[in-house]
Amino acid sequence: MTRTLTLQSKQTSNAQKAMNTSPSRNFQVLLENITLSASERISALKRAESVCQNLGNYPLVQDCFVTGSLARSTAIQTFSDVDIVAVIRNGLNISKDSTLAINAISDLLSRTYVEVQDFDSAVRITFPGELGVDVVPALPAGTNSSGFEVYKIPTEQRAWIDYAPEEQNQQIEQFTRKLGKEFKHAIRLMKWWSRTHGSPIPSYEIEDIASRTAKEWERIPPLPEALAAFFNEAARIGSEKTSEHRRSIAREASLIAQEALELAARGDTAGSIERWRCLLGEQFPAVVF
Repeated sequence: MTRTLTLQSKQTSNAQKAMNTSPSRNFQVLLENITLSASERISALKRAESVCQNLGNYPLVQDCFVTGSLARSTAIQTFSDVDIVAVIRNGLNISKDSTLAINAISDLLSRTYVEVQDFDSAVRITFPGELGVDVVPALPAGTNSSGFEVYKIPTEQRAWIDYAPEEQNQQIEQFTRKLGKEFKHAIRLMKWWSRTHGSPIPSYEIEDIASRTAKEWERIPPLPEALAAFFNEAARIGSEKTSEHRRSIAREASLIAQEALELAARGDTAGSIERWRCLLGEQFPAVVF
């Protein structure tokens, strides 16, 4: 009995030590720097609504709405754009080739906006000094087994993938109510990692990864551990939505995050910070608070 109590006390002590030596304040400083302010979010939403109104003037567009990270309050400074879904009519036989949809939306937007750029999955409008707007063409695809509206949206190689934005909205809010605002904080941190490393994982996939990880949680762990868990989920071989190239990058990130946690558990806060800076860049503070 005495030996069991001693072992339990040692485990509790190690867990407490890891928590005390983790660079939690460094994560908070980074979050303060990359999270949109309320005024920035309101301004971006108004700009998106204006774009939606513009698109609604064209017969090709049957519906238009704001979605993505801004709608779910998981957007980040510098890298986030406002996502708009433009639901289009398939009168041009667009379903055979997603680039036809991109071209059609690009043509409409170019009649009003100066800086319009085409990508595989969206058309981006750039507003100098402000968040840009990504317009994603979409085709109605019925409802899924959970009763949510599904759309076909463009992906690489002229193909389409299924997207259920309202289902994703509700998942994020459900886990936020259960786990607290730290859940969205962890999502922002992983998005920051992705965008500072060439965007190996799109924002909507990061939110899906976070939701899958959170299903196992009764309460959210400290931010360093939560972020490491997201990387571990992204790196899993069994993930169907992530390519092998993306999993390889995520596996490397997962290993670095695990090293950072182990260094913190041993009391090496400076070493832990160095590993987190490898993942999160120079905006992650180098000092030990």
